[in-house]
Amino acid sequence: MAQNPKLPRRVPRMRSSAAAQVLSLFKASSSLVAVLDPEQLFSTLISRVVEALPLVQGGTLWIYDPKSGRLRANATTGLPIDEATRDMLLTSSLRSGEGLAGQSFQRGEPQIVETRLGYRDAVGQTPPASAAIIQHMSEHLPRHLACACIPMRVGNEIIGILELFTLGEPTSGPTVRPMEHSDLPVLQTFANLAASAIKNAQLYDEAQRSERRLKAFDAVVTAISTAADLPDLVHSILDVVLGLVPGATGALLLLDVAHDRLDLGAQQGLTPSCISVLTSVLVAESPCEEVVHFGQPMLRPLLEERGEGPFLAEGLTGCAYFPLLAGGTVAGVLAIYGDSELPLRADREMLLPICNQVGFAVANVRLYADSTGERRKLNTVVTSIAEGVLLCDGRGRLTLANEAALTLLRLDSLPFEQRLSEMPDFYRMRDLDGQRLTLDQLPFARALAGEIFQDYRLILSGSSGDETVMSFSGAPARADDGSIEGAVVVFRDITASQKLERAKDEFLAVAAHELRSPLAAVRNYADLLLRREQQRSEADSRDVRGLTILTQQVSHMLRMVDNLLDVSRIDAGQLDLQIQPVNLVALASQVIDQQRPSAGERHLVLESIAEELIVPCDSLRIHQVMTNLIGNAIKYSPDAGRVIVRLWVAANDERRLFGDHLIGEGMLINSGTMEAAVVSVTDEGNGIVAEQQTKLFQRFYRVRSHRAEGLGLGLYLSRQFMQMHRGAIWVESVEGAGSTFSFALPMTTG
Repeated sequence: MAQNPKLPRRVPRMRSSAAAQVLSLFKASSSLVAVLDPEQLFSTLISRVVEALPLVQGGTLWIYDPKSGRLRANATTGLPIDEATRDMLLTSSLRSGEGLAGQSFQRGEPQIVETRLGYRDAVGQTPPASAAIIQHMSEHLPRHLACACIPMRVGNEIIGILELFTLGEPTSGPTVRPMEHSDLPVLQTFANLAASAIKNAQLYDEAQRSERRLKAFDAVVTAISTAADLPDLVHSILDVVLGLVPGATGALLLLDVAHDRLDLGAQQGLTPSCISVLTSVLVAESPCEEVVHFGQPMLRPLLEERGEGPFLAEGLTGCAYFPLLAGGTVAGVLAIYGDSELPLRADREMLLPICNQVGFAVANVRLYADSTGERRKLNTVVTSIAEGVLLCDGRGRLTLANEAALTLLRLDSLPFEQRLSEMPDFYRMRDLDGQRLTLDQLPFARALAGEIFQDYRLILSGSSGDETVMSFSGAPARADDGSIEGAVVVFRDITASQKLERAKDEFLAVAAHELRSPLAAVRNYADLLLRREQQRSEADSRDVRGLTILTQQVSHMLRMVDNLLDVSRIDAGQLDLQIQPVNLVALASQVIDQQRPSAGERHLVLESIAEELIVPCDSLRIHQVMTNLIGNAIKYSPDAGRVIVRLWVAANDERRLFGDHLIGEGMLINSGTMEAAVVSVTDEGNGIVAEQQTKLFQRFYRVRSHRAEGLGLGLYLSRQFMQMHRGAIWVESVEGAGSTFSFALPMTTG
C-alpha cells in the first residue's frame, strides 16, 4: 500500500512516452511519402526510425523480391559492423522462414528477441551461406540487445520486413529503454505506413521506367523508320541505345552467318585498340560467343582471358552483351562497356525488347537488300534472254516484260494491268487453223490453270496484215503453299522455221507418194520370185534366204513410206477413221501370226480374258498400232525371250491402274463409268530410261540403241491414232527389267 501513491505518477509518463513515439513515427512516415525514388527511400527509412525512436539504435530493411521468392537486404544503418561486413549483409538474402526476418515474413506477425543468444538461435534455421553472414554480423553486436522484425504490409501483401535493434545495456531511465512486446503495435503501424510509401515509390518508379521504355521504343522506331540503309540504321540505333545507359560506350556487331563471323556495324566512344577487338572477328573467338549461340544476354565484368584486355587498359571494367533477335534467329549483338556497376545498371527489361526490335529491323533491311539484289539479277537475266518473257499476276494482269517481248509483239510499251479477255483482240491471236482463240486457250490462261506446256504455236496478225507464228511455253508461278499466284510465258518467233517445216512436210509427202508405187511393185515382184523359188524342188537355200531378206526390207521401206503419208494426212486433217465393230482378240492373233517369221526364236504369247473382245474402232489403224508395238517388242527382246500380248477390260475403279498415263483431252475413257478395252505388249528387253520415256511418242524420236531403225514415227502415229479414237497409250518400263506398252480404247463410241 505504500507504493500505491507512485502508480498515478508513472502511468501518465508511459502514456506520454507512447504518444510521443506515435507522433514522432507519424512525422517520419509522412516525410517518407514525399520520397519517390525507391533506393533513396530504402536508405532513408531506417535512419528516420532511428531518429524518431530513442529505443532504436540501428536496423536493416529487407524487401521481398517476387521473382526470386527471397527477402533481400536493401539498406542498413546504425549497426556496429565494419564496411566489409556491411557489404556482405547487403548481398545476402533469406527465404521465407529463414532467420528472424524470414520467420516474421512466414508467420505474418512481428517477432522480437531480447538477447544476442536469442538472435543467434533464430539464425539456426538459416542455410549455411546466409547463416555465416548473419553469424559474422552478430559477433559485432553487443551482448545485450533487443531485435524486433516487423512485417511491412500493404493490404494483404507483405512487401518486406523492418528489422530494428536496441543496442547496449538497458537503462532505468523513463525515456531510454530496450524494445518490448508492448512497442510492437506502434512499430507495426509505422511499418504499414512505410510499406505504403515504399509501394507508392515502386509504382511511381515503374511508371517512370515504363515511360522511359516507351520513349526509348519511340526513339528506336523513329531511327528504324528514317534510316536510309543498313549503316545508317545501325549508327542511329546505337546512338539511341547508348543514350539509355549513361556513361557507357559500345558497338553494334552484325552476324555474318555464311562465314560465322561478327562484323563491326557501328561503334561509339571506343578507342582504336578496342575497335580492333570487335572488327570482323570469328564468333568462336569473340568475347560474346555464348550470346550468339544461345541468344541470351550476358552481363559481367570484363575479363582478360576473353580477349577484353584493350577495354581494361582503357579503364573500362564492366560489359553487357545483348542479342539482336529476329524471331529465334540472332542477327547481331549489342555490346555495351562501362564501369563495374554497368552490369547492374543496364536495364535488361528495357534493352531486351529494344534489341528484339533492332534484330527484326536489321533482318528486314538485309532481306530487302537481298531481294533488291535478286530482282536486279533477275532483271538482268530476263533482259538478256533472246526470247520474249512475260509475267502476270494471279488475275492474269501483265506485270513484267523484257525488251525482246516488246520487239516480238511490236509494242513500244507494255499494256500493264491489261485483262485476259482483251488479249485475243489486242494481239490478234489465232490458232494454226486460223480460228480465233477462246479465253481458256490463251497462253496465260493455260498457265494460270496450272498447266505446264511447251511449243504451243499461235498466229499473231500485225496491223499491216502480216502474220507471225509464235511458239509459246508457259508454267504457273506457285506460292509456298502451292497456290498459283501468277504465271510466266516465254515465246519466240518461229515463222521462218514453220515455213521450213511446212516445206519439209510437203516434200516428204510428195516423196513418199512418189516412192510408194515403185516400192509396192518391187515388193510384189519380190514376193512372186520368193514363192517361185520356194516351189522349185531343187531350190537353192541361199537364194531363198536372199529373196526373203529382200522381201522383208522392201516391206520395211514401204511401211516407212506409209508412215510418212499418214503423218502428212494427219497434219492436213485428211485422215479419217472407218469405225466398225472389231474383235480385238482376232486382230491381235492375226498381227502375231504376221510377226512370227521375224520373231526368230522369240516366243509370242497371246493372253485374253475371252475369245472375243468387240470394240468399235478402225481395224486398219489399230492393226498398225499392234504391229508397231509387237514389232518393237520383238526388236528389243533377247533371243529366246518372250513377248506377251494381253487383252482385258478395265471398268470403274480398275481404270485407276492406267489413269495416271492418260494423254490428250476429253477422252471418253476418262469419264463416268465407261469400260475400256486394254491391250498391253510386254517384252524382256533392257528397258527404257525415264528421260527417254517422256519423249517416246514425239515425232521422229528414236530410242538411242544399236537396234534403233526407222524414222521414229511408229509410236508418234500410234499416239495420234489413239487420240483420234479418244483412247490412251502409255509406257511402263524399268531400266534392265523390260517394258510394257499399253493402249486403251473405249468400249462404246459415246
